[in-house]
Amino acid sequence: MKFYLIRHAKSISNDLNEWTGQRDVPLSQTGIDDQKEIALKYSYPKGEIYFSSPQLRCTQSLETIYGHGADILLPDLLECSMGILEGKKYDNLNSDPLYLSWINEPNKPIPNGESFNAFRTRSELAFEKMLALTVEKKIGSAVAMMHGNVMRAILHRFADSSIEHNKWMIPNGGIYMLTVEEKTLRVNSWKTMPSFLFKTVEETKI
Repeated sequence: MKFYLIRHAKSISNDLNEWTGQRDVPLSQTGIDDQKEIALKYSYPKGEIYFSSPQLRCTQSLETIYGHGADILLPDLLECSMGILEGKKYDNLNSDPLYLSWINEPNKPIPNGESFNAFRTRSELAFEKMLALTVEKKIGSAVAMMHGNVMRAILHRFADSSIEHNKWMIPNGGIYMLTVEEKTLRVNSWKTMPSFLFKTVEETKI
């Protein structure tokens, strides 16, 4: 079975360098234009079933790429709830005591948000639900549109636990193709696509 995890296009908050969390912000015009340009260069893989987070930046990305909505919207695919940190600039988080506490104490929730471990468990369960449904329906390929941190949680748990959560590189519009053994529901291999998007991320990190 092939499972395609796709990160949504750039949102308004991405353009502003803000921590979005569960704020339901739409794609920015730049994000829409960039995603359309990517789709002109690269033919996104199609699935027999389409899952998505119910948040706008995911549903709009699915529409932009494929021209249709999701078959199933999964609330468990929502981005991590960062509570009172949502809307803050990325650059300011490294010195924020609440953010540092959230990172260093994974069972402790952010005020008005959720703990890292609760978020990670929710994301893992969402993937297991999608896998179970695809097997039940005898589906050979599935597409899931989701958020960056949700993808990282799933990839760390099911693809390669030796890669730390924050070390997974996931550009907007980027895909991780997971090959899943249907009998055991184990991920046998994974691959990033399209290559030109991930090359850009690698160059940015250097």
